[in-house]
Amino acid sequence: MNAADLIAACLAFEEERGVNELLILLNDTLLARAQAAGMSIEFLDGEDEELVFHTVQ
Repeated sequence: MNAADLIAACLAFEEERGVNELLILLNDTLLARAQAAGMSIEFLDGEDEELVFHTVQ
C-alpha cells in the first residue's frame, strides 16, 4: 500500500463512518504500533477530571 492508497482508504472510511471514527482508528493504530515497537508514550486522557499522564508500554 502506498501513500495514495492509504489516503484514499482514510477518505472512504471517513465518508462511511465520520471524521471522529477515523481519528479514533488512526490514534488506536498509532498506539498499537508504538507498543509493538516497545515505545513508551505519555498521553492525556480527556475522560479524567484533571489532566493526568498515562503511559502505554
